Amino acid sequence: MPEQTPPFVFETPTGILSGRDRGEVLLNQLMAFMQTADDDAVTPLDFANVSFIDISCADELLCKLLMRIGSGELGNRFTFIQNANDSVRETFEAVLKLRDLAALFKDDEGDIHVLGVLKTPIREALDIVLSRKKGTSSEFAHALRKNINIACNRLNALQKMGLVCRVRDGSVPGGGRQFFYESIV
Repeated sequence: MPEQTPPFVFETPTGILSGRDRGEVLLNQLMAFMQTADDDAVTPLDFANVSFIDISCADELLCKLLMRIGSGELGNRFTFIQNANDSVRETFEAVLKLRDLAALFKDDEGDIHVLGVLKTPIREALDIVLSRKKGTSSEFAHALRKNINIACNRLNALQKMGLVCRVRDGSVPGGGRQFFYESIV
């Protein structure tokens, strides 16, 4: 599993994060913070001090971050949301749906929830990864009761969305590559 960094805690004296400009400043701070971490790291985004975030700020901050993670700009670095109240989660949910993106939210009990959009087959694959924590594409194909190509397509989609970590682990007998997929939470 990727190493967890200390959380990036969003500080605001009023408890309110508002505006695209503020979101851009926070995104730049967060990107700099994440880039100081080793590759194969996951950074919790801590919203304990935030009571409200508007759509513009959430879009500029979270959606652009997820798009950069998906593009590979941050290497093998990942993130998830924690300590977000109902209002903040609802705003994230709305903006992620508008952008056809998804993020993971870890609640106070440690349960993982998906915010945003994930099609059912991709969600099924994510649920298996979250429950098993780590495995090969072959092991996940067996757990999903799908052929290896279908399982690999789903796992690769999750990796490109920044929801799971993919690690190469050499070759397999007869040729080909072997990958492990790991939960980021």
